[in-house]
Amino acid sequence: MNGSSMQKSFIKILTLFCLLYSLTSKAQANKEIKITEVITLSDSVPSSELLKRAVNWVKIENPKYGKSSGVTTGSKAECVATFSVKPKELNPECDYTGKITMKVIIECKDSKYRYTVNQMKHTSTSGNTSGGELENVVPSCGSMAMNEIIWKKLKGEALKYAGSIASNIKETMKVASDDLGKEDW
Repeated sequence: MNGSSMQKSFIKILTLFCLLYSLTSKAQANKEIKITEVITLSDSVPSSELLKRAVNWVKIENPKYGKSSGVTTGSKAECVATFSVKPKELNPECDYTGKITMKVIIECKDSKYRYTVNQMKHTSTSGNTSGGELENVVPSCGSMAMNEIIWKKLKGEALKYAGSIASNIKETMKVASDDLGKEDW
């Protein structure tokens, strides 16, 4: 075997190694980030009543986040929740000002319901520093535009927001659909 053919073989092996490495790291990177929980109620509540409560949650405005694309199908209600985000520093190294969106699904059965918060995504107002899907190890805009520390901070903020949605759902689902909106004075 001469030097030229050895070099070509080496390049083929190196290319194959790089391809396999990128495929395995891509497979590891796409672990879905979601918050889900099944809540079983102590009293007997029909699924139709729980669905009304879920629809009420979708309809009620919240000062911390917006809700859009509300849909009810069969025994579930879903929507997209949107949070505004911006750096807390005065002159940030990466201006990721924009929004974090997440899909919220509430599925109802007799005396229990399950909520799921997933499909979390960051989109910047400028479009230059959009992180994209939170499952990504590296943000969509690239690690040069948004470093690893900022990306992790943004992911943590999104999870905090998802947790606040979860607690808000639990509180709303405790209130009978007829009692919602009545004021005590």
